[in-house]
Amino acid sequence: MASSLLLASLAYAPVNAQRSFDVAPGTPAVLNGIEYGIEVLNEQTKGTKEDEYNRYELGLFVVNKSGCAKLIMPRQTLFGTETNPALLATFDCLNATGRRMTSKSGNLSARPFVVPYRQTVKNAEGKDVTTTTSVPAGFILRNGESVTSRIIVIVPASEQPQMRVRIQEIIDNF
Repeated sequence: MASSLLLASLAYAPVNAQRSFDVAPGTPAVLNGIEYGIEVLNEQTKGTKEDEYNRYELGLFVVNKSGCAKLIMPRQTLFGTETNPALLATFDCLNATGRRMTSKSGNLSARPFVVPYRQTVKNAEGKDVTTTTSVPAGFILRNGESVTSRIIVIVPASEQPQMRVRIQEIIDNF
């Protein structure tokens, strides 16, 4: 009985699966009018006594070319709201070594979106005073807006970074 109840509750829980795409410089992934891509900002070949490696500075970007702003509301999960609702995408370097305290992945997040809320309260003298409070309503990616970040990855010699982007899909539920 308890296992069937758990199974039934899982069936009604919303599923927020992430799509993943391989990306390379100049060939961004596009989903619902939003581009997810990388660009190589700097490339160096370094060597030590043991081996050689390539060091890349990568620019990560998400650009909204959908023609409209994308509002992202905190999503409800089986265990409450999701842990990072502002997350747009995670870029993973599949062949990064992580040596010398460099990255293997990078995240891009949307900006917070607030709504002004005007309320009338009585002050200490009994007079009505109108105050405006900014209430967090979610996150936004405006039309034409780009979100960027930089990471440094080290890959084995004679290799280029093999990048994959995991996209947190923006659900249009308005």
